Amino acid sequence: MVLKILLIITIILQIFAAFIAIRMTKVTKFNSAWILLTIALSLMVVQQLAEFINNVGEVLPKDFMVWVGVITSLCFAIGVFYIRKIIYYIAHMEQKRILTEKRILNTIISTEEKERRRFSKDLHDGLGPLLSSVKMSVSALSKMNIDNSQKEIIENADYVIEEAIKSLKEISNNLSPHILNNFGVARAVNNFINKLTLPPYLKIRFDSNIRGTRYSNNIEAILYRVICELVNNAIKHADPSQIDISLNQTGSEISLVVEDNGKGFDTAILEEGNKQGMGLSNISSRISSLKGTMNIESISGKGTKVSINININ
Repeated sequence: MVLKILLIITIILQIFAAFIAIRMTKVTKFNSAWILLTIALSLMVVQQLAEFINNVGEVLPKDFMVWVGVITSLCFAIGVFYIRKIIYYIAHMEQKRILTEKRILNTIISTEEKERRRFSKDLHDGLGPLLSSVKMSVSALSKMNIDNSQKEIIENADYVIEEAIKSLKEISNNLSPHILNNFGVARAVNNFINKLTLPPYLKIRFDSNIRGTRYSNNIEAILYRVICELVNNAIKHADPSQIDISLNQTGSEISLVVEDNGKGFDTAILEEGNKQGMGLSNISSRISSLKGTMNIESISGKGTKVSINININ
C-alpha cells in the first residue's frame, strides 16, 4: 500500500515537471537539447505509470518497459550532451554583458573627464580674463583723486574681484587639475593635499615610488579622483588625526592604500542605500572599470583601510 502511494506521488510530481518542461520549450526557442530532455521526462512519466499498472495487477509486455527505458536513457544522454551548448551560450552572454558594462563605464568616465577639462578651460580662458580686466579697471579708479568713502567702496570691489579670481582658479583646478595633466598623478595628489584646509590636529602623509612615472589619462584620472574622494570621506566622516596614503608600483601592478585612524564604520553600510555607501560604491565602479580590485577593512572606533590593486597591463 505504501509503495502504491509513493508511486502515485512520484507520478504526480513527474507529470508536473514534464508539464513545466513542455511550457518552457517555447521560451528556449525550441532548443533541441531541451526538447530531448522534455521527451525524456515525459517517458519517465510513462514508465512510472507502467510500473503502477503492474503493481495493481495488470501486467504490461516486458518489451514495452525495456523500450521505454532505452528511449528515456537515450534522450537524457543526448540531451545532456547538447545542453552544453546552452551552458556555454549563457556563460558567453554573461561575459559579454560584463564586458559591455565595463565599456560603458569606461566611456562614461572618459566623457566625464573630457567635459571637466573643457569646462575648466572655458572658465579659465573665458571668465578669467574678464575678471582680470574688471580688476585692472577698478585698480585704475582707486588711483584717481576721490574722497575716502568712494575709495573704500572701490577697495571693497577690488577685494571681492580678487576673491572671485581666486575662487575661479580653484574651481577650474578642481575640475581638471593642470598638474595632473602635465606632471602626473603623484604630483597632483601632493598638490591636492597641500591645498587642503586641515584642522591643526590632522596630519596627512603621502608616500609614493611613482613620482616621475606617467600612465594613461584614464588611469591617472581615476586614481586621482579615488584618492581625493577617499581623503575627503575620511575628513568628513571619520574625524581622524592621521591619514596615510601609499601609492606604489611593483612590476605591472599599482597598489593604493588609504588608511586613517578615525571613527571607522560597519562595513555592512556598503550594502545600504546611503550617501557614504554610494560614494564607496562609485569608487568601486571606477576601479572595476580598470579591472582592479578594492578591499575595505573597517571597525567602528578603529579606523578604516582601503586597499586597491590595478594591473596596468
